[in-house]
Formats: sequence, structure tokens, C-alpha cells
Amino acid sequence: MPKPLQFNNGSLIYYAGEEANKIYILQSGKVSLVYTDIETGENVRGSVQPGEFFGVKSALGHFPREENAIVMANNTVVVAFTIPEFEALAMSNTRIILKMLKVFSNQLRRVHAQVASLTKSESVEPEEGLLALGNKYLKNKRYAYAQYVFSRYLIHYPTSANAKQAEKNLQLAEAAIAKGR
Repeated sequence: MPKPLQFNNGSLIYYAGEEANKIYILQSGKVSLVYTDIETGENVRGSVQPGEFFGVKSALGHFPREENAIVMANNTVVVAFTIPEFEALAMSNTRIILKMLKVFSNQLRRVHAQVASLTKSESVEPEEGLLALGNKYLKNKRYAYAQYVFSRYLIHYPTSANAKQAEKNLQLAEAAIAKGR
């Protein structure tokens, strides 16, 4: 049977890394979810509104918690469900499933935007990436890999501004291979 629990301001309902075996619905009061932003490494706060659930993804997925759930007001009441209790509630109430889908959709959009931002700022032209990869192999004395990458570079970009450097690096890699390095 789900249990209402009362908390005071500053109480910790659960913490990041904790085993997730309960799902919560905020009945009254204020709860803040604090997690670390993957892009900036800074703490981000999200508020839970009365009637909203939290702790679902980790509990249903059997993963450790990703965030801290912190009470932000005295006399905050949350209802704690075991996973089987929540599943039974969700099966008998399709509105909960629709609400979960909306929450997860918004979270996926936020994650997608963060991933797009990260990959956009780190995007490299294929020519530059191939040359950088060859240079990295050469620097780390992985001569066979360097030879392969520089030879592919010269096949695809024979007239590029960096073709002479790629040719020189290819010869260095081949010379090292010939010496048995």
C-alpha cells in the first residue's frame, strides 16, 4: 500500500547514486530535483509540482538515481510507491501513462538539445579529422595505423593544402615500420 511521507525543508528524499526502489508523487509542498548538467558540469534544479511523479526512470529501469530530490518547504507530503504498486496504479490509470510520456518527451528533447550542442561545437571536417587521426597515431608510435590513415588521406585529398605534410608523415611512418618499430 502506498505510504504518504511528510518532510521538512532541507530534507533529502533520495540522492544521486542511491539504489532506486521507490517512485514518488508530490501531494503537497515543494520538491526540487538537482542534477549535474552533462555539458557544463554545473548543478541544475528542476521543480516538481503537486500531482507530479518523480524518481520513475531510475526505479523502473533499475538504475541508480541520477539526481538528488530535496524538500524545499516544511510539511511537504509525498506518496511513496514500490515499483509493483506504481505499475499497478499505472495499469489502472492511463492518465498517468500519458503524463509520464509527456515528461519523458520533454526530457528527451532537453537531452537531444544538449547532445546537438556538444556535437555542433566539436564538429570537424572529414579532411581535418583524418589528418588529425593520422598525426595522433604517428605521435603515439602506432606506425601501421598512421601509414594506413595517411595513405587514405592522400587518396581522398591529393591536392589539399595539407597533402605535402600527409606525404611527409606517411614516409615517416613507413620508415619506422621498415626499421621494425
